[in-house]
Amino acid sequence: MNWDQIFSRLSVTGVTALLCGALVCLYATKLVRFIFRERGERLVLPVRLAGLALAVFGVIVLLDFIPGL
Repeated sequence: MNWDQIFSRLSVTGVTALLCGALVCLYATKLVRFIFRERGERLVLPVRLAGLALAVFGVIVLLDFIPGL
């Protein structure tokens, strides 16, 4: 396997969106508590869904459903 050719085909936008979305999903509770302090308990689920949407967008870009990104 030629790893240089494999890595050259990956989109930086897709990888970044996938990793950021996965991290937002994983650490949603800590992130919401850090930003909103005590008032943010109800925002955990929407933040997780936003992270999931960002990760799915990254996968779509990586699979070349949106060419050029």
